[in-house]
Amino acid sequence: MRKTGNGVHDGVMEAVELIVDENRPASAGRFFQLGFDLLALLDELSDVPVAWRIDDLRTGSAVARVASPPGTDDGRWLHVVVDSLAAVQRGAALPEHWSPDAVRGAHRFVEHGQRVEGEDAWVPPRLVLVGGTEHKSVDLDEDLSQRLADVQPFERRMPGSVRGELVGLNVSRGNRASVRVANRRIVRVGFETGLRDSLKDALYKDVEISGLVRQDGDGRVFHVKAEGVQVLVTPDARWTDIIGMNPEYLRGVPVDEWLEANRGEA
Repeated sequence: MRKTGNGVHDGVMEAVELIVDENRPASAGRFFQLGFDLLALLDELSDVPVAWRIDDLRTGSAVARVASPPGTDDGRWLHVVVDSLAAVQRGAALPEHWSPDAVRGAHRFVEHGQRVEGEDAWVPPRLVLVGGTEHKSVDLDEDLSQRLADVQPFERRMPGSVRGELVGLNVSRGNRASVRVANRRIVRVGFETGLRDSLKDALYKDVEISGLVRQDGDGRVFHVKAEGVQVLVTPDARWTDIIGMNPEYLRGVPVDEWLEANRGEA
């Protein structure tokens, strides 16, 4: 089948099926917990908040089909989850762009599907990618849970700030936002309700978010618990414009030479 630009294969929207307690009546607690964990993991991986939807529900074995909104390419994050967890199951590492929160979320997701004490007829939950050209799946088994436990990341916390474009904002599943920094990475932002209006006004603008920052082992900020937000304003005047207001100021020296000679003396 042919894949179009919005993540649809010949009219069939790609989705992922979460299958819990296959071939027997499902545990309600396990099913709803895993559904919550899957959405939380997708939220950690997607660049901006996505309005995931349930396309199908089946009972007996509990099966929920999760899809992205029509007309978007957000279904790629479903690929990322299935492909990445399957790779870890084979002994590979998680992709470098996974933040520490995404790694922890993946472990929590898989761990909540494991056998509980006194349970005999346990079958590992399964994620199945459907609607595409390939059949891909991953079992959320004990081996995968242990592999994810072994790669739990280091992080450090400190006061700080991050600058970039505010590209996403969501208040329906907790107060969270997304900032795209200069190197195109996404930094997650959590905030108190008092900052909602300020962030709404700053959406799609360049901002500086200050608060408690969290860094990964390589020193990259991946999350900010926001305490303040400031919209960055691009100055209307350039250095050359300002200097041009007083032509005698440089005494005939070219601008670049004057700046090189006097930088740091102002």
